[in-house]
Amino acid sequence: MKSVVCRARLSLGLLALLLSGCLSSGGGSDSSDTPAPPPPAAETRENTLYLRAAAIGVADLEAAIKVYTEGLGMREIDRLTRDDRIEVVLESADKRGSNVVLMSYTDGVGRNTQQNPGKLVFYAKDPAAFAARFALAGGRITVPPAPQASVGGIVVGFGRDQDNNLIEITGSDDATDSYFSAFGIGVSDLESARDFYVDTLGFEESQFLQIPGQYDEYILTSPVPGSSALVLMHWTSATPRNYTDNPVKLELAAAQPQRLSDAISEAGESVSQPPAPSTEGDLNSALVGYASDADGTLLEIRQSIRAYLSGAAIGVSDLEAALTFYQDGLGMREVARRSRDDRDEVVLESADGRGSQVILMGFTDGVTRNYRQNPGKLVFYAKDANVFAQDIRDAGGVVLVEPVDQGPALGNAIVGFGRDLDNNLIEIVGDSAATESYFGAFGIGVSDLAAAKAFYADTLGFKVSLFLPIPGQYNEYILQGYGGSALVLMNWTNGTPRNYTDNPVKLEIASASPEAFIETIDEAGKRVVQEPELSEEPGREGELVGYAKDADGTLLKVLLAPWGQPTDTP
Repeated sequence: MKSVVCRARLSLGLLALLLSGCLSSGGGSDSSDTPAPPPPAAETRENTLYLRAAAIGVADLEAAIKVYTEGLGMREIDRLTRDDRIEVVLESADKRGSNVVLMSYTDGVGRNTQQNPGKLVFYAKDPAAFAARFALAGGRITVPPAPQASVGGIVVGFGRDQDNNLIEITGSDDATDSYFSAFGIGVSDLESARDFYVDTLGFEESQFLQIPGQYDEYILTSPVPGSSALVLMHWTSATPRNYTDNPVKLELAAAQPQRLSDAISEAGESVSQPPAPSTEGDLNSALVGYASDADGTLLEIRQSIRAYLSGAAIGVSDLEAALTFYQDGLGMREVARRSRDDRDEVVLESADGRGSQVILMGFTDGVTRNYRQNPGKLVFYAKDANVFAQDIRDAGGVVLVEPVDQGPALGNAIVGFGRDLDNNLIEIVGDSAATESYFGAFGIGVSDLAAAKAFYADTLGFKVSLFLPIPGQYNEYILQGYGGSALVLMNWTNGTPRNYTDNPVKLEIASASPEAFIETIDEAGKRVVQEPELSEEPGREGELVGYAKDADGTLLKVLLAPWGQPTDTP
């Protein structure tokens, strides 16, 4: 892939430009008895990778945890015992960007944790408060955050953590609290490192920057959304730097780990262990490989199944009537029609063009289905929630609860509820940032909320954004993939019987690696309906498609994400 390269010269203190735009953003089975062609050859598909986690060695684990949790707002999400170290895995306050891993070695080998020539970059809503919190937790502020007039008043500051790692603090209006936006590693040969990480590994060059009298750097990003940037740094100041064999690790997740390992080997760098199921107890046989770059930085190669909800499908009793309602009442527009063996589908996108698609399924196989018992919901965010509610009513739907302010406990959110023509629950949320409206989340009913959360979050990798109990109604987990609308898992607590099994509902999930995603489902003990194959379905000819079901029988249609589509040349 090619990317636009920015080149700039900055003075120290103008480093807010470093990372501007560098956080990566963004029914029934369709299978038949006719054998499908094999999936596309690996070499014809993008072997997309991303920075899964950035790891640093620490001298005092508990002191480091205090600085990173109390000072930098991160939270511990896992603790792993590895062969030669303890690892504490942290995620940012805003649950954005890659994880940070603190490594405390247990093998008795002496390591210098004070000489890392890289950095960790955090974006913060209130950089001054962030810096003060950092200092109180044991960090050291070297340059207090201050506005930089030459870059539009962006606030930038610097500090050092308990092991002398450089911490860059940048003000960001889009942060809720703060997030880890980039990880810098020192390299002895900047151009050679750039060629390795871009040409061999597949990162994309975003910017080349020169910080006069300090360092030159390349900022690299991944086409896969949701990860932090990787920064290659070579110091030009007179102070000697140690670039080799620092206690630093990059966890790289790739759609095809073996192909990544082969590329590293072919580039002349060391592969100490090709990807294979790990024998380390806490890794649960995860596929893991190890390599190093020219400076000895450890590269831990993992399998990527990163995914998102690309489409949410519901069965409807009258396809044309439902289409009219979703257009007139919910502001959606038709973008495609698809005919399947047992149904016709109409694909819709929201008025604002944001979020996942909604798919209306009109079944044609004569099988009786109850369309009025779906225990899930569709959530729409609207510029004017009251007008949106009236549109639902005018289009033939029902408004159960008029949109009202929910008070300080829920951030004064404006929320209302309605029903569509088939009794599907419609949640209306006011959002001043909406242009008109957009599809923000899709809820599915689950019979066991904890087990469903474990499957979708812990196994399939969706991130838990929030657990929300609605007293006397339902409890829910709100999960977010790497793009698209949120996925909400709902279990009702109001005493009314609900049907959680085999509802005419389908989740279309796009993954970096459909094969690995389906394999993960199989290993979790859920039902695989069809291994990924090249589809012959009209409208999806030649696309890689697989099918599975969750514990309640909800159909999962697994597709190849846009980041993994075939390359122009093998």
